[in-house]
Amino acid sequence: MTFGDAIAGALPRLRGYAESRMRGSCRIERPDQGSPVTDPDTLEVTFPLALVGEAKCYTRYPGLAFEQNPEAGGSVQVISRLVVRIPFGLICRPGDVVTILSDPDNPQLVGTKLRVASIDDQSQATAQRLLCEDHQQGQVVAQ
Repeated sequence: MTFGDAIAGALPRLRGYAESRMRGSCRIERPDQGSPVTDPDTLEVTFPLALVGEAKCYTRYPGLAFEQNPEAGGSVQVISRLVVRIPFGLICRPGDVVTILSDPDNPQLVGTKLRVASIDDQSQATAQRLLCEDHQQGQVVAQ
């Protein structure tokens, strides 16, 4: 038996262990690029979100060197990166929106919306890893 055979044989069990760690849940949606909607009051144009699915999940802040602080319209945005781990099955894409529905380990995350920036695809991974941007509003910059 080769090491590769041993990994292949153990992968279902290892994925089960990883999934047991996923105590929270999330909804994953994809912007529908075909039909923009304009809010009659604010005139803001948005794209409706199509449901990709819901999944068990957990988040992890791995200390990725990513934090950015862009300024736009007198406001500073704070953008950090989180990794959202979900079981294999859903087909996720960059640009998808992950909404945390529940997290018994950190209830403060409930309602958080994250943008999938990229996907860490691996053949022998124990979970799908979604590298997500957390766009947080910062303070208004005095002009």
